[in-house]
Amino acid sequence: MSKIPFGEIIEIIEVLALTLGTGLLSSVGVYLENLGVTAISGGNVKIGAWFLGMGLIALYAGIYLLGYETLVLRVFGRADPDGDVA
Repeated sequence: MSKIPFGEIIEIIEVLALTLGTGLLSSVGVYLENLGVTAISGGNVKIGAWFLGMGLIALYAGIYLLGYETLVLRVFGRADPDGDVA
């Protein structure tokens, strides 16, 4: 029976945490966007605009910063200078 090195266990935990964080932030972003559209359609423009702005920030942080910039590079390797994933 082979043993998994401690460093690989930590790496797996980090990837799982990044995946969970990406999904959580993206879900919060979609929820806030929905609240913003609902508030604007109900006539409350200031609150709706605030929800839309916060939803956009959460979506950016979840999808782009955590998902694309961190998680994809961690799982598939580092990017080449040409933009191709190694």
